[in-house]
Amino acid sequence: MLSSVVSARLAMLAALALPMTLAPMRIDAAETRTFKAQDGSYSFEYPLGFSLDHLFADGTGDVAGVKASSPANGDVRITFLGPRDAGELQEVSERTRQSIADAFTKAIAVRPSITLKSATMTTLLGRPAVDMVFSNGRPPFSKERPQIKRYVFTAIGEKAYNFECIYRADKAEQFAPACDLAVSTVRLLDPAADAGAPASTGDNKAATRLSSGCTKLELNRRAGLVMEATSDMLMKDQSPATIERLGKAHAAMRAIDERAGDKPSERDCKDIDAIGASLK
Repeated sequence: MLSSVVSARLAMLAALALPMTLAPMRIDAAETRTFKAQDGSYSFEYPLGFSLDHLFADGTGDVAGVKASSPANGDVRITFLGPRDAGELQEVSERTRQSIADAFTKAIAVRPSITLKSATMTTLLGRPAVDMVFSNGRPPFSKERPQIKRYVFTAIGEKAYNFECIYRADKAEQFAPACDLAVSTVRLLDPAADAGAPASTGDNKAATRLSSGCTKLELNRRAGLVMEATSDMLMKDQSPATIERLGKAHAAMRAIDERAGDKPSERDCKDIDAIGASLK
C-alpha cells in the first residue's frame, strides 16, 4: 500500500498541469497573520493566503514554516532557519557578499539546472544580510516550470540565520512580496520570558539550548532537505520500486520525529542525514 505522503505527492504532481491564474498578491497589514515558532524562539508575519507548513506532506509533524502550495501555484514555501554555527561567515557586509554567495552556491547548486542569478545586500533581524536568488531551470524536456530558490542570510556573532523562500519563477510577482514580508518582520524572541519566567541575564539559558548541535529547527531543516530530495526523485521516477523506497524513507523520518519530540539529540540529526544519504 502506498503511504499517504507519497500518494499526496503523486496527486500534486499529476495536478500541476491544471491551468489556473490568480491575481497578484497584495499584502496589507490587515491581511497578515503572525507565525510563531513552536519553541517560542522567533516570529514573523505572513499573508492570509498561506497556511502552516508541517514537516511531512500529509500534514503531520512539527510546523516548519508557511506555505501556499497548490496545483495552480506549484511549490510555495517560506522557512526560517537558525540559529546555527556561522563558521567562517560571521561577517556579513558588501566586502563578504561574494564569499557568502559562493558558499551558498556550493551548497544549493547541486545540479547544473540550479544557478545563482543575483546576490544583493539587504537587512535581516536589523543586521546586514545577503539576498540570494537561485533559479532552478529544471532538466531538459521536463514539464516542471522553472523555480526560484531564494535565501536571505545574516549572522549575529557566531550564529547564522536565514530565510528560505521557494516559488515558481512565473509566480514571482505574486509570491516574492510574501518573502519580503517575512524577512522584514522576523523577530527573535525569548521563550522563557514569553512563558512568564524571569528574563535571564548573563548566560541566556534559552540561547544556550537553541545553540546546541541538534535543535528542533535544525532537525526540521535537515528533514526538509530530505523531503525536497524525495520530491525531486518522484518527479523523475514514479515506478513502484521508487515509490516503495520513498515511502519507507518518509516512515523512517516520522519515527525519528516522534522519537525526538521537542528535544532532539545528535543521534536524531545524524539519523535524518543517513536517510538522505541512502537516497543518493
